[in-house]
Amino acid sequence: MDVRTSGGGAAGAACPPVARGARQGPGDGLPDGLTALGLDPDDLPDGLVVADETGKVTCFNAAAARITAVPPAEAIGRPLECALPLEDLEGRRWWALTDPYGGLAIRAGQPERNLLLPGGREVLVSARYVRDRPAGPVRRLVVQLRGTEARRRTERSHAELIATVAHELRSPLTSVKGFTATLLAKWERFTDDQKRLMLETVDADANRVTRLIAELLDISRIDSGRLEVRKQPVDIAAAVRRHVQAHTTAGQRTDRFLIRVREPLPALWADPDKIDQVLGNLLENAVRHGEGTVTIEVSPVPARACADSADHSVGPAVERTAVTVSDEGPGIPDESVGRVFTRFWRGSKRGGTGLGLYIVKGIVEAHGGSITVGRARGGGAEFRFTLPVGAPAFLA
Repeated sequence: MDVRTSGGGAAGAACPPVARGARQGPGDGLPDGLTALGLDPDDLPDGLVVADETGKVTCFNAAAARITAVPPAEAIGRPLECALPLEDLEGRRWWALTDPYGGLAIRAGQPERNLLLPGGREVLVSARYVRDRPAGPVRRLVVQLRGTEARRRTERSHAELIATVAHELRSPLTSVKGFTATLLAKWERFTDDQKRLMLETVDADANRVTRLIAELLDISRIDSGRLEVRKQPVDIAAAVRRHVQAHTTAGQRTDRFLIRVREPLPALWADPDKIDQVLGNLLENAVRHGEGTVTIEVSPVPARACADSADHSVGPAVERTAVTVSDEGPGIPDESVGRVFTRFWRGSKRGGTGLGLYIVKGIVEAHGGSITVGRARGGGAEFRFTLPVGAPAFLA
């Protein structure tokens, strides 16, 4: 490739020794609009590098120094290619390749892309070419730098999600495929009871797949901020009793559950289906992972108590309803408390997708509420969520 190096500044320039004491003031080298606002470049969350019309660096903020490990005093006054020696993923010198000062005059900049710092560390780089007039010479080159850590975490999270989904789908789909193929091939050889057993297994596995797909859709909506909440009057105490009855009907002992309702409860407007999802998940966790009595307490939280609370995550001082679910098991280790509501957290016991509590937190927060986890009096885990009460604004 014929790489042009005839630009007016950075491209192809020899790197001079570092000029000691070349550090400029906070606003020097910033675009005029930012200077007028009185912004210090070190206040910006992303790395900012500015070069003048000759390709010399005039601004190199603290975030750029952190990302590149180059002290600002060693970058100011140097050619851009020397202060910020970037390469593309094929090892080509980036400023010589793009030639911002000597390239096409109609270019406005460079879109964000992955480039390499010395040592092979990746960084996200975008650039803006500032001109006095269209197609005129570049008066200022503004470069934004961002680390790749956040993107890497997102990519790892997506990879973990795909791996979890693939694993969770494989087992029920294998069962469904095996039983249906067997029934189709040997229908006449099985008794009615055998057929019923196989069909019940297929039905249960199909329900498991349906639940997983519903969880994935919920996660997608939570991550994109599109989780819809259709508020209606909800009798939260009745909902709790209904879930407890479902567990006892499924074989749990009646004396394993203790329901405490502090009356009078204020009118609660919420999405009944999503509240059922929250209650079902918390009770299932307490029954499956906890021990002893599972206590569910429903109580009002006056607005004054909300305002006086040290937990400011509950938002403005409005009346709320609190639901606490606790057990008498081993509880959650202190080192794991901060990860309980993250994706794929399963605690000490394996099983499940590890997505339920992440979804619970998203649902509660979509209602304007908050959820916390701690240690119960009996030593087990205690989950407590609060929801604001009162009619929606369109009915007020």
